[in-house]
Amino acid sequence: MKKKRLTVREHARAPGPDKQAREIALQVLKDLEEKQTYANLALSRMLNRVFLPDNERSLLTELVHGTIQRRNTLDWALQQFLKHPLDKMTPWIRTILRLGVYQILYLDRVPDAAAVDESVKLAQRYGHTGVAGLTNAVLRKVSAAKESLPWPSRDTHPESYLSLYYSYPSWMVQRWFRHLGWDEAEALCISGNKAPPLTVRTNTLRNTRKELIHTLQQEGVSSRECRYVPEGLHLQLAGNLSALKSFQEGLFQVQGESSMLVSHLLNPQPGDRVLDVCSAPGGKTVHMGLLMQNRGEIWASDLYPQRLKLVQEAAARQGVSIVCTEPLDGRQMPAHYHERFDRILLDVPCSGLGVIRRKSDLKWKRQPEDIVALQFLQRELLAEAYGALKPGGVLVYSACTLEPEETEQVVQVFLENEPSSEAALLAPLLPPDLVEMEKEAGIVRLWPHKDDLDGFFIAKIRKDGGRD
Repeated sequence: MKKKRLTVREHARAPGPDKQAREIALQVLKDLEEKQTYANLALSRMLNRVFLPDNERSLLTELVHGTIQRRNTLDWALQQFLKHPLDKMTPWIRTILRLGVYQILYLDRVPDAAAVDESVKLAQRYGHTGVAGLTNAVLRKVSAAKESLPWPSRDTHPESYLSLYYSYPSWMVQRWFRHLGWDEAEALCISGNKAPPLTVRTNTLRNTRKELIHTLQQEGVSSRECRYVPEGLHLQLAGNLSALKSFQEGLFQVQGESSMLVSHLLNPQPGDRVLDVCSAPGGKTVHMGLLMQNRGEIWASDLYPQRLKLVQEAAARQGVSIVCTEPLDGRQMPAHYHERFDRILLDVPCSGLGVIRRKSDLKWKRQPEDIVALQFLQRELLAEAYGALKPGGVLVYSACTLEPEETEQVVQVFLENEPSSEAALLAPLLPPDLVEMEKEAGIVRLWPHKDDLDGFFIAKIRKDGGRD
């Protein structure tokens, strides 16, 4: 009996071991384009649903993030050889072409012939003979011309060159070019396209970093110590992290090194009463609980009650019992919060442009007007949070961005207009290796291209002469 040919929709939904990295990547990318969800979340959900060998798992991750990361360059390269606009094609075929070109231009381990052949197979499955022929012809032309693509001139059109060669929105590279100059803007673009390390924080309530290294070795996972924080490790892991027994037992938590430095600079002490204003998903909240040796109080707030469940789960999994959650709008602190807290962490909502290497789709989601709108929100949050700080207390303002409007401009305006506030000392709390980082009174900037860290801005503010 003749086997029934599945429709595109039926095939996309059909499970089975024949669906390997390229086809799953196609489905994730197509859904992302249509539903406008977040790449990290969509990929994580997919990886938890399917079983793939480590090499296919690695390829899937690279295909999804790489194709999103290089989207404008891929579209530009394709359009050199297409007679009709790419956006007139179906989402399936448009995504197949992008996947194919990404492999040809950026994946040295995949032969061009294999990238073309696999893309044609997908086009036959999710399209028809005509688009399969088009896919074959266009990708072969890209392969033949990849060493001679007509890039904009570095000298006469530097901003266009940065935008297309490194795959960033024009407005973004224009900002960096204006603020940083050519060399640093290019270095920042390069760093944003590099794969970030998998960094975890040791749960110091349950084991030491040395003990965790040994435990991970027993599980077949190699690691190396982070340079700047005493509990951090970089892991080499191809498989599913959540499948590790050490993870399930709460011996560590995924957290970036820059993010860990934020809590160290706040320096909460055992017995303190601490407020974490924008706490979800809870990484910094739990870290503060560890630094406090699980003694004292941490009040974790967030605008959305459902996001506080993530904070509660993170604290419970790692055995931190001093966290209390309370939904609230940080722009309107309740009266009983007035001058109540010894330490306050304000990790503000921001453009996130310092962590582009971890969020491949972020640069295409952001618009320049977002930065201005966020600045007003950040100023409101800072003013309200400061009102909850005790005289003698310390507040840390942090943001995973380095855009001036969201960082030093917010803090400088606040310090100028609040007579009881002053910049707090950072030096005694900074690790020795941080002495060369860009810092001034009460402020440290962490740059991806300078420090090999996520881009972060951290400012420490003291109220009426508190301790550091």
